[in-house]
Amino acid sequence: MKCMFYFCLLSGLVTLPSEAADQFLVRNGVGQAEIVVAKDAPRTTHIAAWELQTYIKKISGAELPILNQPTNADNVKISIGESDYTRKLGITDDGLKHGAYRIVSGDNWLVMLGDDTDFVPIEPWPRSNNDIISGKMQAEWNKITGATWGYPLTQMRKHYSGRISLVGSEDEQAIDSEGNINLWGYDERGSFNAVCGYLRSLGVRWYLPGELGEVVPSIKTLPLPKIDETVTPDFDVRRFNVRFSIVNQDTMLWAMRLGMRDPYGLRVAHGMHTMTHSETILKEHPDWFALYGGKRDTKLGERLNHLCYSNPELFEETVRWARAQFDHFQFETVSIMPPDAYISICQCPLCKGKDQPERGSRGKLSNHVWDFVNRVAKEVAKTHPDKKIVCCAYGANTLPPTNIDKLEPNVQVIIVGGRRPRSNLPEQQVEVRELRESWFEKTDNPIMIFENYPFTARGWYLPAFVAKTLGESINDTKGVSRGEDIWLTFSRDFDTKDVGFNHFQVYFTARMYWGGPDQDALTMLDEYCHLFYGPAGDTMLNFFTFCEDHWQAMEKDKEKVDRALTLFEVAKSKVDPESVYAKRLGFIDEFLDSLRSKSLQLARKRGPVPKLRMVWDAEDIVIDGKLDEEYWRECPVAATCSFRELQTGREPIYDTKVMSGWRGDNLYLAIRCEEQPGEPLNIGTKQNGDAALWYGDAVEILLETDSHSYY
Repeated sequence: MKCMFYFCLLSGLVTLPSEAADQFLVRNGVGQAEIVVAKDAPRTTHIAAWELQTYIKKISGAELPILNQPTNADNVKISIGESDYTRKLGITDDGLKHGAYRIVSGDNWLVMLGDDTDFVPIEPWPRSNNDIISGKMQAEWNKITGATWGYPLTQMRKHYSGRISLVGSEDEQAIDSEGNINLWGYDERGSFNAVCGYLRSLGVRWYLPGELGEVVPSIKTLPLPKIDETVTPDFDVRRFNVRFSIVNQDTMLWAMRLGMRDPYGLRVAHGMHTMTHSETILKEHPDWFALYGGKRDTKLGERLNHLCYSNPELFEETVRWARAQFDHFQFETVSIMPPDAYISICQCPLCKGKDQPERGSRGKLSNHVWDFVNRVAKEVAKTHPDKKIVCCAYGANTLPPTNIDKLEPNVQVIIVGGRRPRSNLPEQQVEVRELRESWFEKTDNPIMIFENYPFTARGWYLPAFVAKTLGESINDTKGVSRGEDIWLTFSRDFDTKDVGFNHFQVYFTARMYWGGPDQDALTMLDEYCHLFYGPAGDTMLNFFTFCEDHWQAMEKDKEKVDRALTLFEVAKSKVDPESVYAKRLGFIDEFLDSLRSKSLQLARKRGPVPKLRMVWDAEDIVIDGKLDEEYWRECPVAATCSFRELQTGREPIYDTKVMSGWRGDNLYLAIRCEEQPGEPLNIGTKQNGDAALWYGDAVEILLETDSHSYY
């Protein structure tokens, strides 16, 4: 009975449009239609026609021809994209923005269309990494601007899928003779979305990149639908870090089929780093950079250099830099976000007192940062009122400022962690929701969301399959957010490595961007489990549900880890080991290997660590960092240890030695860190409670007791 139910479900996953009498696209496996796409149509229109032809054949066995002009035959004309033919029918792509599409039919025709604008890059842009590291792009940018600010398009080439030599050439084809697809990630793909929408109505699903990831029904007869439907996405920004030259072709097409959209002109993260991190700026403008421990943060080669946001020249140059990008590259937004890991205010007299330590780690720099952003935005608006200045609510400036009642109308707020779907406990989501709502009071613009999803390439292993929270958190932002910028591990081997976890978070996120506020992730999850895993569907649904409820506890709770692993083993036992379902389960099986290792680790006692014993009383200790007291000079071996390299266990070249002592209620720890001879100490601060400590050499001590995880 279950198999019969899901067979019916596959044929009717959504409400199909009614049929036009006696007209068919395919009848009994024989094609009765032709696909029409204008010869001079945009790239993605051709790709959309190819996509429709490919899947109609997979579904029915019939291969419909692709023509540049409709014939006089009586067969149904399926027109892809706007053309002379559709305009004669009175059908255009007017008003179909940001990937929206329309599907409409007549007596013997069917039109699928949307905005298919080809992206044309603005020079100068790098054809290779050598164009960046050689300084070529920087030199051309300097000529354009008459300044030495950092060049803003260092990652541009990564968004192009094809051979660089083809860009702009007269003979460029959407698909070359070898079947290669040559696209920009910035191309608009409205007609492609329309084709995918129609195919989804027939029951096609794309859960993973490649053929193994797709579900395709077998339908020998496809009537001409009677339909006039316009579908609009819930967000105009649906960005993932799927860069077309980085991922393989299957992953690129998968992203397109899920309806992603990456607008060219939206600049988001760490713009001030882009502007100022160059050898010339560091040397010629040291006073732009933050003062820590009496030194300006201008060391060339450092990943980050923090800034003095009270410096008037930095402010003026930031305004000029933003205007130059708007004028030349025609961006929609420019990022005025600080470099990453900005946690401590500059210690110069101009910045003194402008932080708010009492607001904690997420708000102590909010007033300082957002005041700078707001002033830049106000000045830029005088010349570019239709453009926006972006800053992310992130790190020490996550909370809204208290010194600004309402941000300038051209400020775009992007909340990093504005959904936090991995924080799926109810009380955690309350905190995230309150953060969003606090920003609504400061801006009349829709917010945006930036999320770092778990990076499997950095060791993520916990089974955070949180479909319900993904769905609910996205629905919560519909109507108040422009959209999202999501980062996770994408690479050329995305379709095989860690895809068992990564496909899940990408699929449910991307499809929740469509369907309105009533889109239901749990319905999608049920469908996914039963279509994708077949006989194991019920158990996989239990597995994913259990993981969502308990994954956070699995860091320490062996019982919950083992329960999840047991559920998955039961699922594996329900499928033929040679079946497509077993192959799909295999991806999750591989991802769970690290969780199995965690189970073994939790079963063992704590491994060998350096041990210190308090063998006698520490007397006459002076806390001065000199370690010249008799106790330290004669500290016994049992109260002394040296650190070793974490991975290899080898002694490091420059040793760290720890000694301990005890006296009454006082615990003493003496730590001596050897340095390369002649290398001076890097002192970030000499003030208590100053987070600039972390910009210098530092030692951190965590004390774990029976009653507390650590002090």
